[in-house]
Amino acid sequence: MNYFVLKTQATSDGGLIELYPSKSPADYRFDRGESLIREFPRGASVGFSDNFPEARRLYDFQTNTLSALIVSGRVRKLLESLEITNAEYLPVAVKNHQDEVVAEDYAIVNLVGAEDAIDMDKGVYRMNALKKDQIGRINSLAIKESDIRPEAKMFRCTMMRRLILIREDVHEAFKREGLTGFKVYKAEGWDGLAL
Repeated sequence: MNYFVLKTQATSDGGLIELYPSKSPADYRFDRGESLIREFPRGASVGFSDNFPEARRLYDFQTNTLSALIVSGRVRKLLESLEITNAEYLPVAVKNHQDEVVAEDYAIVNLVGAEDAIDMDKGVYRMNALKKDQIGRINSLAIKESDIRPEAKMFRCTMMRRLILIREDVHEAFKREGLTGFKVYKAEGWDGLAL
């Protein structure tokens, strides 16, 4: 089975989101793989950055600086149909630069839990200086398929919780549905750069 690193694609015209909704859990908690659904504020919204007033386009995976998956209702329906059971959907409205709602059906995808997918012996990594149990930099990613549960289709990695991998069949479904705003990199041998 092939796996891919999933990233939100940086675009020049996509409305850039730089902040989580107000009254959200602390930013770092969105990267830990813990459930946030009970703490997430009702009626939450995210807004386009005033630093990029011309960037106003909506994508299925919305451009952001948070390393978050902020997705459209189309993505959510597809993930639910693919039975991605470890995903929480934290609903958000998206607002433009004038604080007007331009989309109501978006959500932050919070993947709960993690898989021991990274082969620490075969890859080349530098550990995080502050979080000693987390990888800080990948130079060459190696995947340990034998430690990934067969039902895991989209997941965080135990040794680098900010890293999200998807299975090949999920990637194919994204392409088949014509989803926009995402980019993938073949996981095996990935150099840690998202260009």
